[in-house]
Parts: sequence; C-alpha cells; structure tokens
Amino acid sequence: MAVSPYAGKILRVDLSTGKTVELPTAPYGESFLGGRGIAAKIYWDEVPPYVKALDPENRLIFATGPLGCYPAIGGTRWVVCGKSPALSPEHFTYSNFGGHWGAELKFAGYDALVVHGKADKPVYLFLHGSQIEIRDASALWGKGAMDAREMLKAELGQGVKVVATGPAGENGVALATILADNDASGSGGLGAVMGAKKLKAVVVKGVKKAFPVANPQRFHELLDTFRVLRGGTPISEEAMASGPQTRKDVCYGCIGNCARRVYQAKTGEKSKFMCQASRFYQARTEKYYGEKNEVPFLTTYLCNQYGIDTNALEVMVLWLWRCFQAGILTDESTGIPISKAGSLEFIETLVKKLALREGFGEVLAHGTLKAAESLGPKAQAELTDYLTLTGERGGYDPRLYITTGLFLAMEPRRPIQQLHEVALLIGRWVNWVNKKPDAYVSSDTIRAIAKKFWGSELAADYSTYDGKALGALKVQDRQYVKECLVLCDCLWPITDVESGAEDHIGDPGFESKLYSAITGQEGLNRFGERVFNLQRAILVREGRRGREDDTVMPSWFTTPLHYHPTQPQCLVPGKDGEVLCRKGEVLDKQKFEKMKDEYYALRGWDVATGLQTQAKLAELGMGDIAEDLSKRGLVK
Repeated sequence: MAVSPYAGKILRVDLSTGKTVELPTAPYGESFLGGRGIAAKIYWDEVPPYVKALDPENRLIFATGPLGCYPAIGGTRWVVCGKSPALSPEHFTYSNFGGHWGAELKFAGYDALVVHGKADKPVYLFLHGSQIEIRDASALWGKGAMDAREMLKAELGQGVKVVATGPAGENGVALATILADNDASGSGGLGAVMGAKKLKAVVVKGVKKAFPVANPQRFHELLDTFRVLRGGTPISEEAMASGPQTRKDVCYGCIGNCARRVYQAKTGEKSKFMCQASRFYQARTEKYYGEKNEVPFLTTYLCNQYGIDTNALEVMVLWLWRCFQAGILTDESTGIPISKAGSLEFIETLVKKLALREGFGEVLAHGTLKAAESLGPKAQAELTDYLTLTGERGGYDPRLYITTGLFLAMEPRRPIQQLHEVALLIGRWVNWVNKKPDAYVSSDTIRAIAKKFWGSELAADYSTYDGKALGALKVQDRQYVKECLVLCDCLWPITDVESGAEDHIGDPGFESKLYSAITGQEGLNRFGERVFNLQRAILVREGRRGREDDTVMPSWFTTPLHYHPTQPQCLVPGKDGEVLCRKGEVLDKQKFEKMKDEYYALRGWDVATGLQTQAKLAELGMGDIAEDLSKRGLVK
C-alpha cells in the first residue's frame, strides 16, 4: 500500500499584500519529488527571466524533502532557492541547510514555503499551529542573525525554530547568507533576497508527529543496515573542531556521524565551527600571531552574525592580499588594514565594512569578481586559479579530478555535493596509498566502485578523459535525487563502507530501497534526470548560452597545478589503479570540449550547441517546458 511522506501543503506568502495561500504538495511532488525539485518547479512557473534578484517578484523558496522527519537517515536537511544577485548574469541558485528548522517546518504542516513581494517595513513570519502571522521586525532590523534569533526565542519560547538574515542581507550584499537554528548557514547570495523583501526572519513552531511508513518491517531492517554501514563513516580530522571547548551538534533525527561541532570561545561566544568555515582564516592567523588562537573561530562567529559567506570571503581575502602585494590596493585607499591580514582587526574591519557597505565595502559588496572588474585590468589579473567563475573557492578543480570540470561547467554555482562524491572517495584512496591505519579504499576497490556508481572503471582512471562524461552524468543524476530527498552529504551516497561489507563497496540503490519501504512506491531513477533538466531549462531561459557558457576558469587551461588545498600530494588513480601525480598538469582544452561532446550526446541534448532537445524533454514528461523554450528559440 502506498503512503504519502509529505506534510501535504505548500504555503505561499505575499509580503506586499499580506495574503497567504495554501497549495497541495502532490502536483509538485509527483514529478519533482521534493527539495530542489519542488523549488525549481515553483521557480520555473512563477519567476519570469526578466525579474531581477532583488525585485519583489523574485521568489524565495524554502523546501524540505519527503524523507525529512524519519529517524536516523539524515533526511531532514532543507533547501532555499531563488534568483541570486551573486551571479553574473543573475540566475536561479540554491543553498542547502542542516539543523532543525526544516523538520520544524514539516511538523508545522508544510513541505515548502514560498515568499514573494516586499513588505513596507521589516517583518518576520511566525507559523504556529494553524496561524500564519506577519509581524513587525523593526526592533530586529540591524541586528546580527544570531542575536535576532535569540531575541525571537526569548519572546516566543525556546522551542521555536528560527531562520534569519544578518546586516549583509538587509543591505543587499552579494555574499549575504541565511542563518537558521544550530547555525545552519546557506550561501549563494540568497540572504540579500531575504533582505530585499524586508523579511528579517521566519519563525516556525510545529507539533512533532510520526510520519507513515508503508512497510515498517522493511524500513527498520534498512535502518539497522544503514547504522552499520554508516556507523564507521570516516571523518576528516581537518574538517572537525576538537577539544574540551567543543561538542557535537546533531541535525534533527540523525546518527550524527559527521564533523558538525559547536565551539565555545573563552569569552563566551558559541557557534557552529566545522569544515571550510573553521579553516579558511587559520593559516593566515597562525602566520600573523605565530601561534594558534581563537581568531579563526571569532572570524566564523562574525560571519554568522553579519551574514557573510565564508567561502566567498576566503576568495575575497586572498584577492585583497594579492592586490595589496601588487600595490593596487593599500590600507589607506580601502580603509581596511590589509597589511594586517591574519589579524582579528583586519577581519573585523573587512566584515563590518562589507556587510554595511561602508566606504570600500560598497565596492566589495558586489562580490570579488565585480569588485575586480570595477578596479580594472590589474586587479582582474590577480584573479587566477584559486576561484571559480562564480567567485567561490576553487577547490576540487579539474586539473586534478578531470570529471569535476563537467560539474563546475554545468551549474550556476559550485556543486559541492557532486564534487564530494568524486574527491572524498579519492581522498580515502590516497589514505590507502599512504598506508594510513584502517585505510580500506584500495585501487581495486575504487575501480569496482567506479564501475558500480560511475558507469565504468575508466571513470576512476585519471590518465585519460575517457569515461568521465558518463561518470559525471551518473553523479549528477544521483546527487539531484539526493538534493530532492533532501539527504545529508556526509552520509549519502553510500559509495564505500568501512565495515559491514567485506569488499567495502556500497550500494547505489540504497536510497531507492529506503524510499520504497517508506512510501510503497518504486523507483527514483528518473527524478534526478528530470530535475537536472528542469534546472538546465531555467538557466537557459535566463540567458545561459549552452556550450559557450559551459566552461570553467580560463586559468585552469593554462596554469599548471602546483598545489591543491585539500590534497597537497595531488595524487589520483591511473590505469589499473596505478598511482599518478597530477602536479604540473592543466585541463586540456581540446579534450575537455570533446568530453562535452560525449556528455551532451549522453544527455540527449544537441551536441553542437549544448541546448536541450524537444524529444528529450518530452521523454522526461516535460513537454510544457519544451514548448516554452521552443517559443524562445532555446531548444533543438
């Protein structure tokens, strides 16, 4: 018997009029599953390409997945989507959050929240019981995202869950983030969209309940297997803050086997501290002070308060430093002590000026790429291989991992989940190469995983470009299913297992088995392909030119790889699993274009232009989208 895993409703709020409408989830979920898929479909239907990111007509779409609120599986993540001011040209984009807010939205009875319009004054939404209130947020405007959250909890009760934006969002800064409970942070510039709508926060109070399961026995069997397979998931020590001042901070209903930690400074400040956000300022700080201290944490804390994306800020700091060394920028010309990069004084000044658009902060508020463009060719010359075309940090670049070139070329922003599927597995193989204790992904293992998950053993042979197009397609379709469900990137997909499988090879069908046990319905395979094609249609309608724009940083074709921040040895498996070092390599332009030819053909798109075909979209049940693109001359 089939059951529905959805809360059943989508809430639409028009801040311009104060009107609210509830829609059924089913028409969206049946074709686009949840999370990114539902958000993309709503966006396609409601945001014309001429709408600007900060216009009232833009939508800010908060969406959960159908597996949210089920125990242990890491399915209570959620997404926020909309048109972003951080991209040039402005495009649809997405951000992914953890914590507890997404589960609370579902407990409140909603699978998604769609906000459009613009309030006359600062407001916050309060969803509780059957009530939907638009309340005055004037007292919260100008407050840090964390401070606003705690003020709302003090007023409405500690049990409410809050998502807010900081001063950077209020001031339309392209690097602005959205911050939720548990300091779950979402980047992509959507904090600026929230601020443009005069929406300071969304507060949710639901009622916890159990969601139905079609086959309870099968579900619990799968849960037991999942706990075994993922109980030993290796966690990178570099990504994890540790010590007596840290504690685990688990997302709702998860087994918590990840790097998510909260750190408390000696001065009392407390915040999530993990992964890139915990490391990006560390090396500069240690060099400046000559010792380890709490400045990296205080930097992350400041970014959370003001609502600044640490990934984009890392790129900005490096660019500022290079411009300083080249004599293009000075402390005096910017009002920022660039000469003291690594200090708390530097980062405090930079973050404040950026978030408030004060002085040189007005130049920086548009992002590093546009800031460099405004200063001229010399400043632009300092933008090299350390960043992507979207101004984000350029880790996992294709000079090392080849396949990732297709991921980066096809997306509106850096698709970290796709990058991780390739790079983290290779990282575990590097541990085996270096004979680290308990390393288990051997050359034979990674080749077998590639055959099972990426289409062929060639996908894990980085001495050739062969097999990478199919591998990229397989990864993308799987990751889009994951972004719709919405499953945690730390736990899914189960490509490899430390224990619980003698050969250490995971199960590419585990998500489908879980979905089937919960819903009684079979099959997830086409959802990923359908949602990927929907996003492609959105981007093309908004000005993406297909093949011409399916590219990466020009410097990756010309500047040899000399160092990689997440893998300094630059090792990859080659033919038959032999160890290769890709230091000194570039991304071969001719081979990259040939790889795109193969990729477009596998996708069923037009090879010459990279545009979708009417036949493919019709095959995916998206004839209406093909018709729209056809009228615009954007489909073959």
